[in-house]
Amino acid sequence: MLQNEHVRPYSEKIQPDYRNRLREWLQPSLMGRFSEDEQKLHRSAALAYADPRRPSIWSLYQMLRAMLDHDGDLTGIALNCPSYEYFRRLVRTLPADYVDHMRYGRGIGRWDIVHDAGQSIDDIATAGAPTAPQS
Repeated sequence: MLQNEHVRPYSEKIQPDYRNRLREWLQPSLMGRFSEDEQKLHRSAALAYADPRRPSIWSLYQMLRAMLDHDGDLTGIALNCPSYEYFRRLVRTLPADYVDHMRYGRGIGRWDIVHDAGQSIDDIATAGAPTAPQS
């Protein structure tokens, strides 16, 4: 199975309402050097972190930079690009249970992830154990 196949087996059954918390998260900051439109673009790129294909923060940041560079080349206007640290902090402020639900399909805690990984290691070790030679 590819990494991205069937990553959300329970998504059809569980659809919690995250609208209010996301609405709060999407509110532009009154402080900072970015305009409201720029903040909206940054938040759109950050929200893509919750995609079931599980993009990394770094890959989303590179995508955002490429979009801003391309747009700047087309218009001739230099656009403000956030630092990686700013963008990473923005992604980390997303509601964690929403991100877990969207990326993994169910409410998952950190211990569940570690437990599942440990179970996978046990399964692999058991399946790959050498068998006694048959006489």
